[in-house]
Amino acid sequence: MPSLSRLAGWSLVLGAGAVLCAVTRAQTTPAAPVGDPLPLGQFVVSASRTPQDPKFVASSVTTLALADLAAAQVTDLRTALSAQAGVGVVSSGAVGGQTSVFLRGSNSYQTLFIVDGVRMNDRAALYSNFLGGADLAGLGRIEVLRGPQSTLYGSSAMGGVIVLDTARGCGPAGGSLATTVGSFDTRGATATAQGGTRTFGYSASLGYLETANDRPANAYRQWSGSTRLEELVTPALLVGVTFRGQRGDSEEPGSLVYAAPGKVQADNTLATAYAEAKAGDHFTSRLTLGQHRRSYTYTSTGAYGYVSELKNRREVLDWQNTWAATEQLEVVAGANRERSHYTIDAAESSDDVTAGFLSLTARLSPAVALTAGLRHDDFQSAGGATTGRTGLAWLPLPGTKFHATYGTGFTAPGSDDRYGVANWGQLPSPGLQPEESRGWDAGLDQTLLSGALTLSATYFENRFRELFQWTYVSYVTYEGRIVNIDRATTSGAELAAAWAFGPAVKSRLAYTYLDARDDTTQQRLIRRPRHTLDAEVQVQLAPAWQAGAGLHVVAGRLDAGPAMPDYTTVRLFASYAVNDRLRLKLRAENALNRDYQEVYGYPALPRAAYASADWRF
Repeated sequence: MPSLSRLAGWSLVLGAGAVLCAVTRAQTTPAAPVGDPLPLGQFVVSASRTPQDPKFVASSVTTLALADLAAAQVTDLRTALSAQAGVGVVSSGAVGGQTSVFLRGSNSYQTLFIVDGVRMNDRAALYSNFLGGADLAGLGRIEVLRGPQSTLYGSSAMGGVIVLDTARGCGPAGGSLATTVGSFDTRGATATAQGGTRTFGYSASLGYLETANDRPANAYRQWSGSTRLEELVTPALLVGVTFRGQRGDSEEPGSLVYAAPGKVQADNTLATAYAEAKAGDHFTSRLTLGQHRRSYTYTSTGAYGYVSELKNRREVLDWQNTWAATEQLEVVAGANRERSHYTIDAAESSDDVTAGFLSLTARLSPAVALTAGLRHDDFQSAGGATTGRTGLAWLPLPGTKFHATYGTGFTAPGSDDRYGVANWGQLPSPGLQPEESRGWDAGLDQTLLSGALTLSATYFENRFRELFQWTYVSYVTYEGRIVNIDRATTSGAELAAAWAFGPAVKSRLAYTYLDARDDTTQQRLIRRPRHTLDAEVQVQLAPAWQAGAGLHVVAGRLDAGPAMPDYTTVRLFASYAVNDRLRLKLRAENALNRDYQEVYGYPALPRAAYASADWRF
């Protein structure tokens, strides 16, 4: 088993949240760690902000296998996330529609997206439009980290964190071209390129998608792109830049209950520049500069025409230091500075955040690892919040792992919550305090049949306090404000299994049982299904033929309207390799043509078929 000091050595070329390929360039340099190379795909990064062997990770974390997603013809992020245990994904029907994540039953704004090491969302700047159209092109790593994670990542991480990293380039120059056509006048194309030398790497992607969707006046068009450039300047210094951008234009008809026709233009761009330096064999320091810009413009085309515009800009300075103090002890410490500016229908506001954190990982024995951390965030607008987290991983037998964590979290008020928005009839709430939570989980991971079968079971519980809630001040003018009055508890179990039936058949299953309740009324929270199951099987029928099927079941759910019926969807996919470079694909979504709604009043797409061709060069 690699020591913590060897893992710290990989930090230089992996970075905080980085991935696989850069190690290939560094292995020939004096800065590379000694010994046999470790299989990088087995590392988990999000749980400690440094590469860790998953055997010793106390948190419940899943690294999505991008190769398996490609084989299953999963091309968008929301579908990929909805297949994971504990992750509830709810969309307003169509491709490009607003999409929310309810991680372990937390509110949608209580899940934090970290993109290339930078926080992408907060209470006032949501990810819902980004996720509604986000594809997988240009991504090198996706991790889902469950439970309160504010100790490592700050505000809005009460339910957990979803980490996205732009792919690194290495090896000979190459890339791919893909085209898609299908139901609802869907057309799309994606191009990727990557390559590198021992000291320089690059990757880039560009994608386009358009679809009419199924309802009238519900068309969607999107451009997206990404790039990463990095250079190993010296054996001890790595520098790089990343960029991710998305532009979506859509027609919005409103719900079946309340027609609200309009047009939406949503832009998201995130750029970073980073440098990571290694001092000796046991210490690395990483500095990241980031800027995130988001804009959302809604233009009503109904009888009461109006324009609503939301913009935000966030500048981030993140400094992280990793010290492998001994063979058994790793210390991660750092500071974070953010400046945010918001414009909400001409109402402008800003906020500054300063934070510092400390996290320890200790190998108490070859079979036991302990983690502990502490963080303090200070908001110019809402004051301070201190959070902590501890966890234990225990390997009593080969292939058996017990894990448990306890942590606290918080979500700071949004700009509109605190300062109000006159055009919305929202009054200021200057005394608003951050939301708070505390949560714990405990689970067992088991590997059987020489690694062919893996099983996982985790129980969790989260208690939320000081939750934000709208309260009317006048039922004449319908003015109101956000106040801290709600309490809620979410608890449940996550089960997952993966089984390889020899080299030709792979299968997986994820099931979530969830109980999410308002502690005051004892009513269940909406859009949190009691039962969610996702299963898939992939089969190599012949050297050139692949096929498979997926099943998604949602049962026991409520929404703002009447009771929502259960639903089951099936997806089918098959592909044929014409040669080593060209593969033809065909898939069917909602193959049983089920009529259902994830959000009340917004019908999901009926049965659809898509054909695509992928050419690799």
